[in-house]
Amino acid sequence: MTVPAQSHQHRLPPAERGRSQDSSRDDLIISAALELLGTNGYHGLTMTDVASRAGVSKATLYRRWTAKADLVADAVATLSPVSTPRYPGTSLRDDLLALLEQASNCDGRNAVVIATMEQARSHPDLYRSLTERFSTFIRTELHKLAQRSADAGHVPLSEAELDVMVDTVIALLAHDAGPAGTSVPRDRLAKLVDNGLMLLLTGTRETD
Repeated sequence: MTVPAQSHQHRLPPAERGRSQDSSRDDLIISAALELLGTNGYHGLTMTDVASRAGVSKATLYRRWTAKADLVADAVATLSPVSTPRYPGTSLRDDLLALLEQASNCDGRNAVVIATMEQARSHPDLYRSLTERFSTFIRTELHKLAQRSADAGHVPLSEAELDVMVDTVIALLAHDAGPAGTSVPRDRLAKLVDNGLMLLLTGTRETD
């Protein structure tokens, strides 16, 4: 397997020339975007308003994000579902479960997440940014765990098998979260790990 090359963040990289970018401004911009999403929604949010709320120039904002959909996708992602989980490291099963718990966690500004996903249905650019970011995150993390499985002596996954595993995880999480975007119960995630993901990675079932 090859390591996925695509980053799961849409922020533009710093330019090779010119002044270095102050990373603290990223936090100001993300915070401003989340505040405006909560009050104005995606449709009412503008890049000009984000720059003004963050106290930065539009040039500063556009050097980091050129599209509203990319900024919003990165802002919503900071609420936790696509943040790298804290893997316990006790077993492959436990780490798989930690990943699914993180990916299905809809707590924290739940209204912002739900409202953004609803807007994505009618804004293809936002939908594409959100789904690409989440899919890339899941694939990157599953790749790490699949590599651990292979290092432990199990048959390595092919790229096609990894793609199927990613699609399976995303589809089941979306199904269980439902339209309300609720967090998936741990026992449900454990069943997915024990009866699905562990079989794909190692060829065996495990139980808690």
